[in-house]
Amino acid sequence: MSSDQTAAALLVGGKSSRMGEDKSLLICEAGESALYLTQLAKLRQLTTLPLLVSIRSGQKLSDLPGDVEMVCDQVAEQGPLSALASCLEHCQTEFLLVLAVDLPQISPAFLHSLINQAEQSGQGVVPRSGRHWEPLAAVYPRSLLAKIKEHLAAGQLSLQKFIREAVEQQQLIERQVSDAEKPLFANLNTQQDLQNLKYGEVLSFDIEQWKSSTTTTLPLDLTPSTQPDLVAVEEPVELRIEGKSIAVLMRTPGHDRELAAGFLLSENVIRHADDLFEISQCQNTQSDDAPQGHVLDVLLKKGNCAELDQLSRHVFTSSSCGVCGKTSIDSVFQSFPPLPQDNMQVTVQDLLSLPAQLKQQQKNFHQTGGLHASALFSTDGQLLVIREDVGRHNALDKIIGHALLENTIPLKNTLLLLSGRISFELMQKALAAGIPFVAGLSAPSSLAVKFARQSGQTLIGFLRQQSFNLYAGEQRMNGNRS
Repeated sequence: MSSDQTAAALLVGGKSSRMGEDKSLLICEAGESALYLTQLAKLRQLTTLPLLVSIRSGQKLSDLPGDVEMVCDQVAEQGPLSALASCLEHCQTEFLLVLAVDLPQISPAFLHSLINQAEQSGQGVVPRSGRHWEPLAAVYPRSLLAKIKEHLAAGQLSLQKFIREAVEQQQLIERQVSDAEKPLFANLNTQQDLQNLKYGEVLSFDIEQWKSSTTTTLPLDLTPSTQPDLVAVEEPVELRIEGKSIAVLMRTPGHDRELAAGFLLSENVIRHADDLFEISQCQNTQSDDAPQGHVLDVLLKKGNCAELDQLSRHVFTSSSCGVCGKTSIDSVFQSFPPLPQDNMQVTVQDLLSLPAQLKQQQKNFHQTGGLHASALFSTDGQLLVIREDVGRHNALDKIIGHALLENTIPLKNTLLLLSGRISFELMQKALAAGIPFVAGLSAPSSLAVKFARQSGQTLIGFLRQQSFNLYAGEQRMNGNRS
């Protein structure tokens, strides 16, 4: 995906008055590096040329890769237009891809599409969302340098105005931002923006979308295109009462205090709001000080006598209906080693045949409409076993139990098809059974995608008769690639 025709620059800036600190040093997600390093890693995927980093006078950044050159703004306090001028002056290529450090959701796939459009059209490309330009994730031609210097000399520092004029004079072309891509431009200006990013309800992943351009040609000829995909966030939160862990809830972050209160009421721990003294939220920290999920600690008013010992023995709730007996976040992330490399290959045509086979075999679903299914296939699309249940985790457990009793664990060279949404828990169960390839008719959660990429599993979502999304493990797909 990298280019040797377009250079790339990261605009770092300095301490933000609204954020209250240097945005480039923010940690946006547990376990990640400082934001400037995360953004540089994205740019490194897009160009083989040395990277530029625009900084303010006196600003220092540590741990920079050896092929990164720091460029200081020539004139201080003149904003991103001045930073753009400095980077273009150091640029040795016709085009320069620019990315602001405070756009953490921007994906490499989106930036790559800008580079492709610029190199094919021979013009710079700036995204446009409605009436607003997005000039801090764009591709600029080096020929614009003289025009930028004219604006700076005249004290015209508005980047929006500059872009508008350049487009009117056909020195830049616009790239319309789709509704699905708009969340990519959520930037960090305040502490609230940072909180929204950390605990948002959707997360962007770059995926391969395999889709047929025709419905008449058989067999269908599918080729992938890399693009950003928004995935629902799934994260654990541990629920404690008076400091004692009673449950782990796999949920989409947000309204967590309401979640805790409603859970305790439905589990008959409390009867009224007056039974609650306080619900506080904090990060769960492991022994290595790495945060892993969050904790909700509930204090009850004096006199409430909840039977916590009985509760903690059987309560565990998840987004996929539940697994009993787990009452801490650490126990949810069980230690299953990643899969070793294998030579498993699944053809596009065999993969596309699976939904029809599943539908044909779901006898109880046809009668009731209320059952989930899990089905295990061979690499050439032959059905090995199918199980149905009201809970999708139960259906998968039955598949794994069948294999265990038949002494066929680990289930190497097999493909698992799920009838519904793909959660973290289902990916973990599949890994425990040694299943390398998981496909679903619906969407995966964010934690399922992360888990698959870390575990070496292949993950397919939205599997239809003539399309699917590939989220992880592309090495096992045998098909045409554009």
